[in-house]
Amino acid sequence: MRILYTLIVVGSLAACQSTPTLQSGPDAEIGPEGLVRVDNTSLDVVFLRPGIDLSSYDSIMLVGAGINYRSVREANNLRLANADEFPLDDRQKETIEAAVIEVFEEEMAESNRYRLVLEPGPDTLSLSGALIDVVSYIPPERVGRVSYYLSSLGAATLLLELRDSESGQLLARAADGRTIETDTFVESNRVSNRFELERDLDRWADRVRAALEYVLDTPVLPVAE
Repeated sequence: MRILYTLIVVGSLAACQSTPTLQSGPDAEIGPEGLVRVDNTSLDVVFLRPGIDLSSYDSIMLVGAGINYRSVREANNLRLANADEFPLDDRQKETIEAAVIEVFEEEMAESNRYRLVLEPGPDTLSLSGALIDVVSYIPPERVGRVSYYLSSLGAATLLLELRDSESGQLLARAADGRTIETDTFVESNRVSNRFELERDLDRWADRVRAALEYVLDTPVLPVAE
């Protein structure tokens, strides 16, 4: 899987009701390489280099770091009714990866604020990240007329590192967890699951693109008082 999923982490930095602010003072949480914890974000964890201004960057290079699936033991028939997490087979993994790439590539290509590039440059950011701890809530298909109705399809955690593409300087690091949810309880099958997955990803991608554009146009984050 490509890095497209990780755009969610960076883009959502600004997708919140309050203005993001850097922690300050003796109680500020300092992360690796001098990054400082950011408050008032929509993500679980965000660290940013103090004084950074991303407005000078006009292009983004995507660098994939892979996808990791949670280890889940396959339930037997006696335990299936009580199980809430299920292992993903190769077909399901391919479906997830294809849906993420398709939806996010289409959405990110619509931006007028930045260009997607393949090589480092003086005005280019490098986004690298991983989708980890991916787990499915979808029971395996069974022989016979057995129906399952789901309100969520699964969950995953996103990890991100944002760097200057030429110097390699670490500019930001973030992590965020998400559950892929449906609007209502829907019957689980290949068609409906793919539809619900793509619909949720499309909503996510639209918000990410708008938020990422906002982040690139935002001056230095204010320091929390």
